[in-house]
Amino acid sequence: MMLSTLPQLDAELKQTLGKIATTIRTLSIDAVQKAKSGHPGLPLGCAELGAYLYAHLLRHNPKKPQWLNRDRFILSAGHGSAWLYSCLHLSGFDLSLEDLKNFRQYGSKTPGHPEALETPGVEATTGPLGQGFGNAVGTALGLQLLAQKFNSKDFPIFTSKVYVLAGDGCIMEGVTSEASSLAGHLNINNLVVFYDSNDISLDGPLNESCSEDTKMRYRAYGWDVYEVNGHDFDQIDITVRQAIHEQKRPILIVLKTIIGKGSPHKAGSHTCHGSPLGEEEVRETKEALGAPQDEFYIPQHVLTFFEEKLERDQEREAEWNNLVENWSRSFPEKRCEFDTMLNKTLPEHIETALSELEISEPISGRKASQTTLSYLADQLPQIYSGSADLSSSDCTFLKRYATISAEEKTGRNIKFGVREFAMGTMASGMCLTQMLRPVIGTFLTFSDYMRNAIRLAALTNIPAIYQFTHDSILIGEDGPTHQPVEHLASLRAIPNLLVIRPSGTHEVKMAWLAAWQHQGPTALILSRQNIRDIPQTVLPYAEGLARGAYIIHPEKRTPIDYTLIGTGSELPLALDVALALEQFGKSVRLISMPSWELFEQQPETYKNDLFGAHSGKKVSIEAGSEQGWHKYIGSDGIAIAVEGFGASAPARKLAEEYGFTVETIMERLLT
Repeated sequence: MMLSTLPQLDAELKQTLGKIATTIRTLSIDAVQKAKSGHPGLPLGCAELGAYLYAHLLRHNPKKPQWLNRDRFILSAGHGSAWLYSCLHLSGFDLSLEDLKNFRQYGSKTPGHPEALETPGVEATTGPLGQGFGNAVGTALGLQLLAQKFNSKDFPIFTSKVYVLAGDGCIMEGVTSEASSLAGHLNINNLVVFYDSNDISLDGPLNESCSEDTKMRYRAYGWDVYEVNGHDFDQIDITVRQAIHEQKRPILIVLKTIIGKGSPHKAGSHTCHGSPLGEEEVRETKEALGAPQDEFYIPQHVLTFFEEKLERDQEREAEWNNLVENWSRSFPEKRCEFDTMLNKTLPEHIETALSELEISEPISGRKASQTTLSYLADQLPQIYSGSADLSSSDCTFLKRYATISAEEKTGRNIKFGVREFAMGTMASGMCLTQMLRPVIGTFLTFSDYMRNAIRLAALTNIPAIYQFTHDSILIGEDGPTHQPVEHLASLRAIPNLLVIRPSGTHEVKMAWLAAWQHQGPTALILSRQNIRDIPQTVLPYAEGLARGAYIIHPEKRTPIDYTLIGTGSELPLALDVALALEQFGKSVRLISMPSWELFEQQPETYKNDLFGAHSGKKVSIEAGSEQGWHKYIGSDGIAIAVEGFGASAPARKLAEEYGFTVETIMERLLT
């Protein structure tokens, strides 16, 4: 934001902002009271900030909420959603007064915590504290990358900033520390965080659980830090102007506020944090604020102000659209790349190209994926790759591209450091730019560190891609702390998360096609050890991996004695078992099942053909927990799985001890 585009606060404007703040307070407490549920403390305490942001600072167009160069605002303290909904309604977003009256009701556009898929103007789904903060860091970094790629001296295409409101709970959560540390390291200079410092947490005074010097901590991270009275428009405005003028690094503005400000008996107390004020307290609060007692009342002066502002917002976007058209004529090649990133389409014949991509085998799943990812990155400029200090091991590093740093942001590799949770939230934030597709990696066992970020990505249809390697106890000597057991079952339990455990080079390639087309996040589960390729897996995408499960070794006769099901590194073992059973005269069908989620999308007739009553005794072979497998193998099926945790030993020894050999499986099946 150029300071020249930000009008000075004169006496008349400050008076109007005061009325808007009062309106935000009354709308919010009315919504909470009507719902008999919610958090009135933040809306009452941060009303001045809401008025300043939405009536003065933010550059956006409520009638086109996805305008690419808009300023983003993310409410990390998502429990204060009534505050955000009040601001969005007043600003002219598609959020009616009736929507405010339906706060927290089933099917409404005003859920208990902000949801990006439900409400225009909500940039990120927030609620679990600290994650919105991490999303904001990722979005700000993504916008920096886009500015570096497309801006020129005469055509500043990407100039927006990312603003955040975080509370004490956000600041205490570990994910915020991770994200803040990396934001300072990378000098993310388009990020401004407002910290609602009211010294109250849900359970009581903050000093009962926290006594750190937050300002010193953020200065140590490399941030610029300011402190203001959060109820004083002049202080807020002067500080913001000073902070964002030629901003060099991320900014933390500590707003000293009073939680529940305006409530005669609950202001400054945790009693207004997460419970409605009560009818009598609402009445007295409105009286103390000098506001009418009418429910959901909005003064005409406030309505008129926002109508006029909306016209200016639309004019600003029109000016930007004109700038982009002129830029397009001057830089047609860049415009072509811009459209490729925005439209997210795959090149024609990409399946054929991937099928013909040379990958020497035998090779591990992680290395086969790295070759595939590197090829796709050359075709798709929206791909950026990063890892939690493991890129040399999880094979996410794009060798033909540089690493992003504080000084240089033309590369396409991000070193997130050992910050898995922040990495997950930041990847979601990068997706929210609408033009980037991040791929992030770590060991499968460490997916637990970022599980809640994965869950919110799935909830919000965010298409981040997670490359999880070292996928079973068969990684060997690192031992049980690094050997995943329950993680596949845990990830498969998350709705809308596409989990794929491919076997061999062709399934790895096709897994990337599936990931790209999925409207949500994808977890690629990949081996550290080499996997023998099975020629029967080399099928067209639609006939093989896209089905989630498919036959790679059909039965020789009916009835079928055994249907074996294998995934990942255990599929070659399953094939060896099938061949051994046939030597004993058994009729055996072998199925590769890389993805439960893709299989569940298939017609019932296909599912029944694969796993129906005619398919004999069903046996799953996967080096992980058996949880979930009995849905497919039946209660009388046999799950060759891992019970308990792994152990530190060479992979061959572990396979013997845990029953992942042809001999031990045959003994179990035939006795």
